[in-house]
Amino acid sequence: MFDEEGNGEVKTAELERLMSLLGINPTKGELASMAKDVDRDNKGFFNCDSFLALMGIYWEKAQNQEGELRAAFRVFDKEGKGYIDWNTLKYVLMNAGEPLNEVEAEQMMKEADKDGDGTIDYEGESGTGLGAGWLGQAGG
Repeated sequence: MFDEEGNGEVKTAELERLMSLLGINPTKGELASMAKDVDRDNKGFFNCDSFLALMGIYWEKAQNQEGELRAAFRVFDKEGKGYIDWNTLKYVLMNAGEPLNEVEAEQMMKEADKDGDGTIDYEGESGTGLGAGWLGQAGG
């Protein structure tokens, strides 16, 4: 599908689409860094080995960032209820770090609010909410 010529290489320009199919939505900055990591010789292609190495690094970062995400979540969950409301999260997503536009923020929130109650749980009974898997969408 991505290896158009059957030579074991994928165009670096396809990295964003490949990541998206894996459910990982890095920021533009992260994507540029990833492209640089997989295409070290700047030929415009990467192979399976370099992609797997990249995924290992990305996964390790996601695991390390889970503790940071918990701490950040607690900043907005001042009462310790285990959830934050949409308006609070939307404001943060649109105004902090590498801000998202309104459509991106709402899409991310809908994905995180699995039960549709208008709140985002850090971890729900069913494993929904802002666990480590959400980092891939948030960009870490």
